[in-house]
Amino acid sequence: MQKRFLFSLIILYTSKGFAQQSLEDTTIITDRPDLTESSRAVPYKSIQIETGFLMLVEKPSESSEFSTTLYQFPTTLVRFGFLKNAELRIFNQFVNERANNPSTPFNERSTYGIDNLQIGTKINLTTEKGLRPEIALLSHVVLPFGTDDFKNAKTLFNFVFSLSHTLSNKLSLGYNLGWTTDNINANGTGTYTLVFGYTISPKIGFYTEAYGLLKNLETGTLGLDGGVTYLLNNKIQLDLSVARSVSEENYFFSTGFSWLIPEVF
Repeated sequence: MQKRFLFSLIILYTSKGFAQQSLEDTTIITDRPDLTESSRAVPYKSIQIETGFLMLVEKPSESSEFSTTLYQFPTTLVRFGFLKNAELRIFNQFVNERANNPSTPFNERSTYGIDNLQIGTKINLTTEKGLRPEIALLSHVVLPFGTDDFKNAKTLFNFVFSLSHTLSNKLSLGYNLGWTTDNINANGTGTYTLVFGYTISPKIGFYTEAYGLLKNLETGTLGLDGGVTYLLNNKIQLDLSVARSVSEENYFFSTGFSWLIPEVF
């Protein structure tokens, strides 16, 4: 399930503090629904909860005669602002995987359970200044604590550099470059994303994104997705997104809810 790596890239480092707005004026910045992780940690002493539903469909391919539908609900990321420039991140999800062979349509396999536990951090490295982007480092460990059907054979690691630019008062650019160990590829898997965000109104945002994997640092994949976000207020966000792989027969649909709770501790 190499494609699932892109939906679990989260999160150990330290740096100098960022100047922050008063929390009453701060608007929530999330790592969902796009696959590009934001370049901003949650505010100090705050908790942010990002949860949702995702359906990933994989059509039969040269390597598998099965069509697979993967349901992930809830996909829950909890972010704790434990320093002025860093956050602790904990992620897990419930998974239901259904596989069937189109030539035997009544022979469906269904497995469900808890995915592997992911723990890590996001650290702000630089603020944006001129041509210099805002940069954050995300690194995390994937612990094999899930249900047997989904549990990894060993502990895995990944890291992501997240960069962003403000192009105008309505348009922004973000991109990620990362690498993860995995159970299949000896040299691990490289990851990349590129996203353009557009503010339609103070409450509504839109994005379009390209993303992919570089397996064993050799063969690559490419996908495209887009979505919308809606602010109920500056601390609560709703989202909706869809994606389609260009290089492989798969697509996903996702919807979710995010809540910033300021100065909890």
